[in-house]
Amino acid sequence: MTKLQNIVEGWISPLAVKFASNRYIVAIKDGMISSLPFMIVGSFFTIIAKFPYQPYLKWLETTGFDRLLSIPISATLNILAIIVAFFTAYGFAKNDGIDAISVGILSVVSFLIITPLNIIVGKKSVEAIPFDYLGAKGLFAALIVGLLAASISSMIIKRGWTIKMPRGVPENIQKSFSALIPAILVTTIFLSMRIGFYYTPFNNLHDFIYKMLQKPLMKIGGTPLAVIVVIILNSLFWFFGIHSLAINSIVLPILTALDLENLAAFQHGLVIPHISTWRFFYITTKIGGTGSLLGLCIYMVFYAKSKRYKTLGKLALPATIFNVNEPLVFGIPIMLNPIMLIPFIFVPVVCYIISYVAVLVGIVNPVIGLQLPMETPAIISGFLQGGTSFAILQVVLIIISTLLYIPFFNIMDRQAAEEEKRS
Repeated sequence: MTKLQNIVEGWISPLAVKFASNRYIVAIKDGMISSLPFMIVGSFFTIIAKFPYQPYLKWLETTGFDRLLSIPISATLNILAIIVAFFTAYGFAKNDGIDAISVGILSVVSFLIITPLNIIVGKKSVEAIPFDYLGAKGLFAALIVGLLAASISSMIIKRGWTIKMPRGVPENIQKSFSALIPAILVTTIFLSMRIGFYYTPFNNLHDFIYKMLQKPLMKIGGTPLAVIVVIILNSLFWFFGIHSLAINSIVLPILTALDLENLAAFQHGLVIPHISTWRFFYITTKIGGTGSLLGLCIYMVFYAKSKRYKTLGKLALPATIFNVNEPLVFGIPIMLNPIMLIPFIFVPVVCYIISYVAVLVGIVNPVIGLQLPMETPAIISGFLQGGTSFAILQVVLIIISTLLYIPFFNIMDRQAAEEEKRS
């Protein structure tokens, strides 16, 4: 254990910290997390518009409310790529100390420049931007555009290639002119990309990124093996005191794109295409936070023999119900505790495998990809994502995780009880 700890402290931990603090990774994380409120809003109206009760759905259709309820969905989930493009560039620019709002808007402009138009011919020809490129399909393009627009702008500004106004000019006018040259250069670069890709078999940059990058990554990232690796790394990093965001920043865009494809299929009444998505990963392996600790916490409250762990369980239970695991990770502690290493890593893996098989064989419905807050308690999250069957599955997972943790926890609990008797 000491050798392993030395390896982690000397090599893995510095590498993980360096990776997590990389400005491009931080910008991607900021772009996705900052977009979450808008995804939640869209998911909220999806629940209202598609609640699985036939008389209610018939009433919505008869009154025309179904069309009205689709408006907030189109204004959030269907333009998610634009939102992500803004926040990715905004986060990058803010961390680099330049005007974040101007760079964020420049990123949106650049994204729209590379987005192809559809020409609708009727009584009058109309150019329109299809939602197809603005939603889940354009997610990776939005991230790439946001990073490129922000990094190019940052380079230009830091090299002093800006228009400098004389003293006394109001600050807002100074900002406008200092952003002018970066804006011209960045938009020219993306316009050149659009023109260049027009003469390729892909016809546009969006289709190139989707077919050559996003689609293959989604196919690989959604496989059980890839997700299990992510689960193990989540627990292993937490065990050594490194936040799991260091790993999740990589897979979050990939698995979220799968969620959004599921949600689009649900909205149109189609078969849900994917099993492993970000929401599936979260509501099956993080019941009570990383390590699936809710069952263990409940067991501590009712069955711990030592006052120490019984009290800790009572204090930690409210947070654990909402998937916040820090009280238990640092309170038991699980971090750097060799007794808890095995269950902390393998309990969420077991939960994932059971859940995946349950959906694969048709016992449980797949998740529909609602972008719920990560603190949504188990059973509620399962019901909203996959109906009653998924809520029952989460209950089963809580029971299984508890049983798997008990032998390891009891070792520490007996030791703590004996120490309390001697004191």
